[in-house]
Amino acid sequence: MANFFIKQIFLTGPNVETASIHLDKGLNIIYGPSNTGKSYIVECINFLFGSNVKEFRIGDDTGYNRVSMEISTEGGSIFLERQFDDNKIIVSSSNPDIPSGKYSTGKAKQSINNLWLQLMGIENPPQILKNESFGRQALTARSFLHTFLIEEDNVFQKESIIFRKSVFSKTAILSILLYFITGDAFEDFDPREEKKVKEAKKNAVIKYINNHLASLATRRNELIDPNSLSVYEVREKIDAILNEISNTEEKLSIAINRSKDLSNEIYNVNSQLAESNMLHNRYEVLRSQYNADISRLTFIVEGEVHKNGIQEVSRCPFCNGGLEKEEEESCIEAAGAELQKIVSQLKDLDEAEHDIINEIDNLYTKRSHLEIERSEIEAVINSELKPKINELQHSLNEYRSSIENQNETNVLERFEKEMLYDLRQFEDEEESEIKYKPKEHFNQQIMHQIDEILTNILEKCNFDHFSSAYFSKDSFDVVINGQGKFTFGKGYRAFLNTVVALSFMEYLAQYGAFSTGLLVIDSPILSLKEKGSEQASDSMKLSLFKYLLENQNNGQIIIIENEIPQLDYSEANLIQFTKDVNIGRYGLLYGVTE
Repeated sequence: MANFFIKQIFLTGPNVETASIHLDKGLNIIYGPSNTGKSYIVECINFLFGSNVKEFRIGDDTGYNRVSMEISTEGGSIFLERQFDDNKIIVSSSNPDIPSGKYSTGKAKQSINNLWLQLMGIENPPQILKNESFGRQALTARSFLHTFLIEEDNVFQKESIIFRKSVFSKTAILSILLYFITGDAFEDFDPREEKKVKEAKKNAVIKYINNHLASLATRRNELIDPNSLSVYEVREKIDAILNEISNTEEKLSIAINRSKDLSNEIYNVNSQLAESNMLHNRYEVLRSQYNADISRLTFIVEGEVHKNGIQEVSRCPFCNGGLEKEEEESCIEAAGAELQKIVSQLKDLDEAEHDIINEIDNLYTKRSHLEIERSEIEAVINSELKPKINELQHSLNEYRSSIENQNETNVLERFEKEMLYDLRQFEDEEESEIKYKPKEHFNQQIMHQIDEILTNILEKCNFDHFSSAYFSKDSFDVVINGQGKFTFGKGYRAFLNTVVALSFMEYLAQYGAFSTGLLVIDSPILSLKEKGSEQASDSMKLSLFKYLLENQNNGQIIIIENEIPQLDYSEANLIQFTKDVNIGRYGLLYGVTE
């Protein structure tokens, strides 16, 4: 990072009061009405960077004829002094690295350009690439001065602020920017070696294409089937198979549903059989009970009949006394009645048992028929319908595979044609000279870092309706919300050019091999010059100046403006011109009024 800043600018003459401006290391804001000499400050800085005498706009008629500048460095102070009509700049230096003496504004060993480059950290300025043919030119401060000293007429330009119509080409300016970013001037670059590399790449590509053509030919031969049908015939076969599969699947669905119904019926029959068998078993138990009751009654009747043959005991075996004879009732009649009742019940049981046996036989017969039918259906499903569907699916897959093979063959044929075309292009390609294209060296990392800084500044500056932004490698300018800067009005362009300049200042300070350490912008918000919808909003202006106040660590910033937003400027160096002889300082030059 550059370690210098402009401390003072003086304008002197034989019969006028010295006009001086004191500047600080961080943010400096010089503001006031038009025609107070604010832009002369930019003129003075440009003049001491070596601008042509004819371009200097402060005339001798003002009484002033000399401009001086004090530069503060870590090694000491440096004073630059130049007469309005002189191409030499007198340097008085207390910095041992910067010799005192007369410095040329043109090409010379002791050039003011080299002094400024040395202050930016570049001890031995390289020859930078200036065109596609690898032509070179000396790196000078003036070749890229417009990127950090932005005059009022250029602040709203449609083209990128990085470029400016001048003797320096865009290629040269991009090479300078690359050098500041990377420290690489491509001094070891040899176009002849690059040509050899390009030829080797070409031969490698041709070999690669030939190898792929061989692989494609092998694959096409593998796919060739002399007995294959045409695509139209195959599609007809597929349609027929799909219809047959649909019909067969419908039959299969009917058969499966019928099999399920039969299984449900068999289940119901088995349930009925279980109930009938249980009832039959109960009948057999009841029959056993009836038979036992008949045997009991028969035993009672037989006992009654046979007891008359037994001698009746009329005397007591102990005392031989007479025993009283008891009268007994006969149970034969009661037993007979009970037996008749049981016989009647047994007859009813026989009829019921006969019915249940018939029902059981009928259920077994029904189940047998259902199981036979189910077995027949399952046999049809497993041995006929499912195998047929599998066979049809197999045929369908074969036909589909045939179509896929034909499609792949067509794709391979198209690839072959494209590769053959590319091969002819490479073979016919002229061995043209290698061209230097600086944009190719702005890699993804550089662009991503610039995008991050650019987006951060736009967000902090509350750009109207902001959504996204990136730095286009094509236009080398900001694209905001998908729109190029050139689509905006002057006020917005001035604002965006200021943001781009701030972004590069911050980028070089953080990531660059070198940095300018200085940014001068004349009228970044065009406060009184732009009216209507093309003017940047008050919120944007306020946020921009707030951002400038909060970010003063990347180098010295000098802002020239007519009006500035209402903020606390205690952290900035504020210089006001009033254009009023009775209040404050009228303008830059004493005794010079509108």
